[in-house]
Amino acid sequence: MSRPFLFSLAALAAVGATPVRAQQSVNPIHPVFAPLDENGQKVRTSADVSPNKTCGACHDAGYIANHSGHATGKAKATCVECHVDSGRLEVRPEWLDVEGRLRRESIRIGASRAANCGACHGLVSDGRLPVLLPPDFEGSSKVPGRTWNLTQAEGAVIAPQRMADSFLNLEGKAALVTPWDIHAAKLVDCTACHYAANNPARTDSKHSALRYLTADPRRQSNAEFLVRPDHKLAALECRGCHDALKGHRFLPYRERHMTVISCETCHIPGPMAPAVEMVDGTIAILDGGPLVRYRNVERRPGEALNSATIVPLRPLLAERVEHDGLKRLCPVNPVARFRWVSGADRTEVPQELVARAFLDADGAYSVAVLERFDENHDGRLDEKELRLDSPSKVDFVARRLTALGVAQPTIEGVLEAIPLAHGVLARERALRDCTGCHAAFSRISSGYAIAAYLPGGTPPRPKEDSRVELAGVLAPTSDGGLALQRDPAATPLGLHVLGHTRQGFTNALGFALFASVLLGVAAHAVIRVVLRKRFRHARATASGKKEYVFGSYERLWHWTMALSGVVLILTGLEIHNASGFVDLPKSVSLHNVFAVILMVNAFLALFYHLTTRAIRTFLPEPHGFLARVLAHLAYQTQGIFFGGPHPGNAPGHKLNPLQQVTYLVLLNVLFPLQIVTGALVWAVGNWPDVAAAVGGLAYLAPLHNLGSWLFLSFFVLHVYLVTTGRTPTEHLESMVTGYQSVEP
Repeated sequence: MSRPFLFSLAALAAVGATPVRAQQSVNPIHPVFAPLDENGQKVRTSADVSPNKTCGACHDAGYIANHSGHATGKAKATCVECHVDSGRLEVRPEWLDVEGRLRRESIRIGASRAANCGACHGLVSDGRLPVLLPPDFEGSSKVPGRTWNLTQAEGAVIAPQRMADSFLNLEGKAALVTPWDIHAAKLVDCTACHYAANNPARTDSKHSALRYLTADPRRQSNAEFLVRPDHKLAALECRGCHDALKGHRFLPYRERHMTVISCETCHIPGPMAPAVEMVDGTIAILDGGPLVRYRNVERRPGEALNSATIVPLRPLLAERVEHDGLKRLCPVNPVARFRWVSGADRTEVPQELVARAFLDADGAYSVAVLERFDENHDGRLDEKELRLDSPSKVDFVARRLTALGVAQPTIEGVLEAIPLAHGVLARERALRDCTGCHAAFSRISSGYAIAAYLPGGTPPRPKEDSRVELAGVLAPTSDGGLALQRDPAATPLGLHVLGHTRQGFTNALGFALFASVLLGVAAHAVIRVVLRKRFRHARATASGKKEYVFGSYERLWHWTMALSGVVLILTGLEIHNASGFVDLPKSVSLHNVFAVILMVNAFLALFYHLTTRAIRTFLPEPHGFLARVLAHLAYQTQGIFFGGPHPGNAPGHKLNPLQQVTYLVLLNVLFPLQIVTGALVWAVGNWPDVAAAVGGLAYLAPLHNLGSWLFLSFFVLHVYLVTTGRTPTEHLESMVTGYQSVEP
């Protein structure tokens, strides 16, 4: 390979490693202005410019600073970083006119672009160059205010480029033919969701506490807005632009899903950029920064992050209070941050001081640090050595910090659950596997690794002002780490998730009944076969006389009911237990369709039996009822085994007394129970407000599930009893042909 080619490749990588800046064009509208210093005097060099004084000549800089989240705490962004090309206000003498004002062709100011936001928040690219992690992605950033938090905390990259075209080593890269961010691919910029709250072009929000107002037409003029823009930026959620109900017609019970699940749960299923697991600021790596561990990076010692294999992040599902006040399940990345704090006020010790405690003037680990931490005496510190995993190491570092002027240094850990809100994937990569939540061991109740180790044995405490609730218990692991443990039988928000939430008592009771019926039928069949083989001469035979007992409609009604019942039982068990045998949405659709068929068939059958007075078939004849019951019981327990005569039915009745009692219970108790509970389960899924009125799925689903087990038990018993006629196929033939053998 030629040397010029290598130089070209290196130059391309270096350029690609730098985040792409917004290329603002010359602004033809913005007035020309003079750059000013802190004293309000005109300046001719960039170093002397004061953004507050310069922009404050026209805009109310004080108001903006007091109404901005970018001017408080560690964030010190000014107007220049967000609104000027490259985040710097360039001033050169040749760019100034005779009055000290910037010439029109030098003014590149406008609305914030994604690249302006990405200069501090994360990896942003316009897609012209392959996505590549920049050199300062890890370690201590040399650029004030840069955090890479959007990428490192959420695993998000804002770029229209296909993931397969990036320079990152992504798992299954060849198949990743969708963009990193679908909004970036559709030319939707950051300001589409994060905009000034009082922007007259964007706001219809209420300006008073009147409850009967849903919107307020009063708004600032453009002139007032430009003087005093409110920089407490809005955080528009997905529902601000998308109608989820219209976009998810394939999804069963859309209303219920949208009420309890955030859009990001399915549309950000597994980010592909490196996402942080823990940040250990109690030690310092060779560049002086904290040690950063990633969740989804398979990395060999010393390997560059751009070369390491990046696998999809599996986020944790947790409860979050969203802007509409509802709690929903949303994907989060729990990041554990450990640091040294000092004094009674627990002020954070700057990382620069921590670095001085570990490194010498040449940027190498000091001799004392190597003696304490280098366990294998190879003159280097690997990741397992460079951690405060013993009291002696903690005391050693604390003494060195004290010598540097830190008062009472102690270790503090904070756990921040960061919601995934950026890097929305294309529709075809959205999560469509329902078993991700609805299976027995799904991600809504599975445990989650929090930290690989605990510096100083200090567990991180959840952040107090977080809107995210981690449903579970933080427990130490066997290797010294920390994990979130959840009860597999419980779900966040107290939700009853079909297929995941176990039915408990009703499942056990229903299965016990089903098993009892199955065993009873099997034992009865075995005894029947064995004894009737021994007493062949006594076997009863059907007479040759046939009588038409079941009309065409009765047979159609019966087989429609049988088919509907079988499909409902099978799909119902799949929905309630999520075995994966049938796709869950298909099971729900089939279940609902055949539920409607069954109910319509039942209504028509009831109408037919009432109008034709055929209902008398199901009503026992009072005269001699007990004697007939005993006769049929005697036949089923004795006569059937030895080929005894089959007891007849009451005159004019097609069913024997045992069948009549069974059908009365089935049609008047179990059948209405299933219809009512099934309809309510459907109602809860389609009208979420119904859930509160009827106690929710936690009551309805187990009861409906118990009915399914009872129907399954009846089905097994019914099928077996079909074989107990004068011949094993007599009853089946009569329900097919309508004719039944009768006594001569």
